[in-house]
Amino acid sequence: MHWTKIGFIFSPEHHSKLQTSDWMHHSATVPVPLHLYDDIFRVYFSSRNKFEKNQIGYLEIDLTDPTNVFNISENPVLKLGRLGYFDCDGLYGTSIIKNNNELLFYYAGWNSGKDGVFYSSIGMATSHDGGISFEKHLEVPVLNRNIYSKWAVMAPFVLKDDDDWKMYHTSGIEMYRDDNNHLKSFYNIKVAISKDGFKWIPTKDICIDLHDDITNIARPCVIKEDGLYKCWFPYVSSQIRQYRIGYAESKDGAKFDIKKKDILSLGNKGDFDSIAVTYPYVFDHKGERYMLYNGNEFGKTGFGLAKEIKVFT
Repeated sequence: MHWTKIGFIFSPEHHSKLQTSDWMHHSATVPVPLHLYDDIFRVYFSSRNKFEKNQIGYLEIDLTDPTNVFNISENPVLKLGRLGYFDCDGLYGTSIIKNNNELLFYYAGWNSGKDGVFYSSIGMATSHDGGISFEKHLEVPVLNRNIYSKWAVMAPFVLKDDDDWKMYHTSGIEMYRDDNNHLKSFYNIKVAISKDGFKWIPTKDICIDLHDDITNIARPCVIKEDGLYKCWFPYVSSQIRQYRIGYAESKDGAKFDIKKKDILSLGNKGDFDSIAVTYPYVFDHKGERYMLYNGNEFGKTGFGLAKEIKVFT
């Protein structure tokens, strides 16, 4: 496989009318697509207010001219939780799935702690108007820290696999401070299971584990194709210390083998993705495969779009 970049799509700083927005001060993190009709897609993303708290909004694009964005939401579709609740300091929407006549939107909610420590759990919201608005399913997490993920669960991706539901999610293994007192962490990918998409049971199964020089793996994106589970995931290595994108495969949807690392090239100096590429969301449309992805600083510089080029040998 080979990916070619279509171009930069969006960041709030590039739109002058958004400069006074109370909730969209900067960043467009973890873009998540929803097909509306024809070539039109709505893309949900998380943006930070002036207090550095994330909420979720959207914009729309036409894949025939994707760099021309329109219908940017004036207000967030998912807002901060109430004081003290699991999502009172921020929300990252990371996976959306159609379920009969409703949409289920899975997100990570987080609480800030002392000295840079944070706590993350997974929530869910539903929509019955095609994704214009969402209502939180519960004001508590659908998946919380547990015996298998002791300091954090976050960044879910949900796949409806026949009668089973799988939630691939980032699992916090360890957080520590290095010799320079800088906060460091380790996290891999585990899976939770469900029969209805609402009630989730965590498992100890490690889907993508740390190995070689990989120290962190964030939100995966999984497509089941011809009986094979294909996964694109962002990772950090101890050498580069910036996000890159990898690719893995699985025959059973439980244990993935990493097939290739660094599958998407960096941009040129001054580009939004000159230092890092991360948070890929891969989707198909009209026989073509696309990837939404973030660039530098965890999405502070916005997101872009790439397209897979099939190479025949």
